[in-house]
Amino acid sequence: MAVTTKIAPREPRGRKPVEWKRYASGSEADHFARFCKQFLVQSVDAWDGLPLELEPFEKRLMGEALAYDSNGLPIWNSTVICLPRKNGKTTLLAAYAIYRLLTSDGMPEILLTASSDKQAGRLFEAAATFVRRNAELAKLCRVREYIGEILREDGLGKILRMASDPGKLHGYNPSLVICDELAQWNTPMLKRAYAALTSGGGARCAPQVFTITTAGEAQHRHDSILGRILDAGLEASDTTSEPGLLISRLHDAQMLVWSYEAPTTDAHDYVALKVANPASWITKDYLRRQAENPELSDAEVLQLHGCVWAESATTWIGPDKWDARKVPRELEPGEKIVLGFDGSYRRDATALVACTLDGFISPIAVWERPSGAPDDWKIPRSEVDVAVEGAMERYDVAELACDPPGWHKEIEDWAERYGAEVVVEFATNQRQRMIPACDRFRVAVLEGDLSHAGHPVLSAHVGHCVPKETPYGITIGKDGSDSPRKIDAAVAAVVAYDRAMWHAANSQPKEILVAYA
Repeated sequence: MAVTTKIAPREPRGRKPVEWKRYASGSEADHFARFCKQFLVQSVDAWDGLPLELEPFEKRLMGEALAYDSNGLPIWNSTVICLPRKNGKTTLLAAYAIYRLLTSDGMPEILLTASSDKQAGRLFEAAATFVRRNAELAKLCRVREYIGEILREDGLGKILRMASDPGKLHGYNPSLVICDELAQWNTPMLKRAYAALTSGGGARCAPQVFTITTAGEAQHRHDSILGRILDAGLEASDTTSEPGLLISRLHDAQMLVWSYEAPTTDAHDYVALKVANPASWITKDYLRRQAENPELSDAEVLQLHGCVWAESATTWIGPDKWDARKVPRELEPGEKIVLGFDGSYRRDATALVACTLDGFISPIAVWERPSGAPDDWKIPRSEVDVAVEGAMERYDVAELACDPPGWHKEIEDWAERYGAEVVVEFATNQRQRMIPACDRFRVAVLEGDLSHAGHPVLSAHVGHCVPKETPYGITIGKDGSDSPRKIDAAVAAVVAYDRAMWHAANSQPKEILVAYA
């Protein structure tokens, strides 16, 4: 939608500008804050019995999230809040669910969802407790906990606790969807569930989606729903960047992203962790105790209490390390390259990846089983052959290095067509060859000798790679034999880089050759 930029009124000296006044006609945030204080009673720990008073950061956040245009319609149809644990995300969104139920016209239908039924139950219980603890709300609403519903007594609205099964999510007409812990929505089933939830409000004039989450595991950064949203936020033209916080406004998509992230990769840097924890009750001492807790790994502390996509023992190359090697470059026609090929028959992906002799990685094509494809779907071998032929014609291919299992006939045909000195086998299951290749690739990423253009599938496959320790060193593999997280593009990239560096070394005068296996 088109957004009209307005001149913001002058703010009192020393106060930060109210961002929504720059692009919106008004905001419901003050009304929401008054509603919370008047009607919502807290029930946890030291706050038991006290009214819910929003923190300054919550008022600021909701000020933008609840901004509306000159027609009274929400500026933002989708708000994504990435915030560390225990900063009040669930309480805030449970409060907003009750507010929307009681202040909205048009039969509000509010869905509370999470990646697990247990997590969705926590969100529902927080909302139900607010209703039970206020006599006036108890008269206006009826809690039917056994079926996961909160109904308006006049029959003109309801809150529903939803299962995470995508097959049960169609048929609703939600005015508001609240999704908890989006970072965990990383399986194919949960991705379909999220699509069903966020596309169900088409018949509403102003549907909204509120998403709350902490960061996820590093291996999911590049192929998760949350990762894609955060990447879009980084590319947005309207952003506000502060220490520990990036606010992204994607006006065309009507999406607002508030992403807190501690500026550190040290789990014991509790001063930096505090930057990403705006709630007053999250103290540096609390964060220090969490860092010292032997039940939590450093990666878990960073992820849960800093919203950092931290590397763990199952991370081969962290997303921050990989992203640091992104460059604005494309392969040029006629450029000298090496092609790495990793093929599969049905279950895994197939990838053809190029690497220049100066270490620039660029996928030519990657084939993955499409979502919803039948069980008997197979890799389209004719398409693979066309892609190989196209690469051979477009570039100066020094070598096509192929992992042979399942593709012996095609490799023989390519060798006959393009020359046996060009088309060679590279058996990735031979540890004495693959382990050094994996090590060279990882070191090249860490030291900056390798670059890439940020291809999303390649980035995802690199992130999926799990280091596998052997008596001979570390190779890479999937996180399980039946895992849907493919690594084939990464394997092809490792092969291409290893052979490209061999060709680069052997194209130099012999006195400066580098010894490559």
